[in-house]
Amino acid sequence: MKLAPIQTFEIQDAGQKQFHRIVLLNTGTVVGYYSQDETCFLEWFKGNEIVETKVDEIACDVFETPAFFHFQNYVGLYSSKNDFVILYSESNKNTPTRISITNHLPETKYPNFDRPLSNYHSAGNTDTNIMPILFTNGGMLPVYAANLQVDVEKGTASWLDLKYWNNKQPIALENESFDKPQKPFTILHALNKKNVTFLYGIGDRDGGYLKPGMEFSELSTVDEKGTVKETLFSLGRLYKESKKGGKECTFSSSGKYAILTPAFKSDDWKNKQKLLELESKQLIDLELPKALSDYRVIDHNNEVFLLVNRHPNLVFAGTDSIIICKAQ
Repeated sequence: MKLAPIQTFEIQDAGQKQFHRIVLLNTGTVVGYYSQDETCFLEWFKGNEIVETKVDEIACDVFETPAFFHFQNYVGLYSSKNDFVILYSESNKNTPTRISITNHLPETKYPNFDRPLSNYHSAGNTDTNIMPILFTNGGMLPVYAANLQVDVEKGTASWLDLKYWNNKQPIALENESFDKPQKPFTILHALNKKNVTFLYGIGDRDGGYLKPGMEFSELSTVDEKGTVKETLFSLGRLYKESKKGGKECTFSSSGKYAILTPAFKSDDWKNKQKLLELESKQLIDLELPKALSDYRVIDHNNEVFLLVNRHPNLVFAGTDSIIICKAQ
């Protein structure tokens, strides 16, 4: 699939902004979420207009940045330190709606204490009002996913389940705590689509995945516990080969693609991204113009693709350019 640019946005004062997420809404608006000096901001890009929204309603902890999510053209933020979410809309960017969460997630059980879950800064995607929120357990990367249903009309939200990779026993939300997995694995991203949950798991959580010999790299559908139902994409178990390998993944906002990116430049894909079309399970090669060779595809919605520069290993490292492309 060849991509051709149709619009470019330049990020002003990019060196002072640490972006955590940039997404493409169905309306064609690009929304960036970043922190600066312990304050969180949203930046809206559409046409020739760039609008910045300062987030005052929820604390922006540098060590526990609130999770960004979006659905039905709402943009939202959630922090595990609070029992509410805040929602922004394109028509009212500066006056968010606060929605209370009516129940609580259990804490992780340790021998002498219980530890509350900490939200990851980026949530999964959805085609409904049920968001997969990702959580860490004292580490840098997420190992749990919990579905949060937000009812905008009623002004309430509630947790529906809590899962981790290939869990076999349900976690009761009414309990105060649950037993943590013996060997948790990283969940890089999640997607709810047509009442099915997709997870992308990668690496050995204890050892970290950005090194040679990751344990696995695969995309699967899971049930409400986290038990794997079907594997759509897999690189198998890599640790025996003692070589660099593995793919990173984000699901597109459209829910159509899993965007697969080599974790290492020297792997068998020669540092080129591919798309996995979830319906057909077809792996699609991407071809970018030479001028965009340093850019990465990070999202797709409404038949166009979103690309950014300076985005190694799913991290925005001084990103200062956003480009919207269409398939030729």
